[in-house]
Amino acid sequence: MVIIHSESVLVGLALIVSIAVVLLLLLSAALAIGRNFGLAKRIALTTLKGLVVWVVIADLISLLTPRTIVNVGETYCMDIDCLGIDEVVTQAQTSNTTYKLNAHVFNDANTIKISFKGYSMVLMDEHGRRFPLVSDASAPPYDSLLDPGQSAKTTLTFKVAPDVQHLFLNVEDTGPHESAGGKKPPLWLQPVLPLVGLAIYGGGGELMHKQASLRVL
Repeated sequence: MVIIHSESVLVGLALIVSIAVVLLLLLSAALAIGRNFGLAKRIALTTLKGLVVWVVIADLISLLTPRTIVNVGETYCMDIDCLGIDEVVTQAQTSNTTYKLNAHVFNDANTIKISFKGYSMVLMDEHGRRFPLVSDASAPPYDSLLDPGQSAKTTLTFKVAPDVQHLFLNVEDTGPHESAGGKKPPLWLQPVLPLVGLAIYGGGGELMHKQASLRVL
């Protein structure tokens, strides 16, 4: 099974940058307490300028990186939330075509229970037209709580215009999410975490980051 992860090299670099920023700011604070205000100011300003430069670089990387396309038979993991399309079944009608996506969801975590609750599924064609998920009481829900390493099968049903040439499944974060259990980050890492989100993609970089699409047609 081919698994494609959403993480890029930016995640590891962002963590390193965040830790460095925290350590340098702590050093600046310690120098200020020791009344070495000149050096403390220089270190703080240099650190903040370096963070701004990194944010710009990360934004540009996010902007220029092409969108990831996941093919049928492959699995895409957004962190530990994984989804894959196993088979596409179509039923042509006069006014529309019904697409039934036999899919699987998977929990890639080691200790935490997660679900796809808080994520919505939508099909989009080459013109940007959106086709929402059709409720199907006979299909297993895709947002059930999964144990670590557990997978579940489901069927996603959509009614689509008959003239589409290309069709992609997008997973949209609508929140809130559901999880249970899991280990908390170590105490030394917790002060760094608020900076990681900024350092990965920067202020607007998360908007520039192109969410992967799962190819249907």
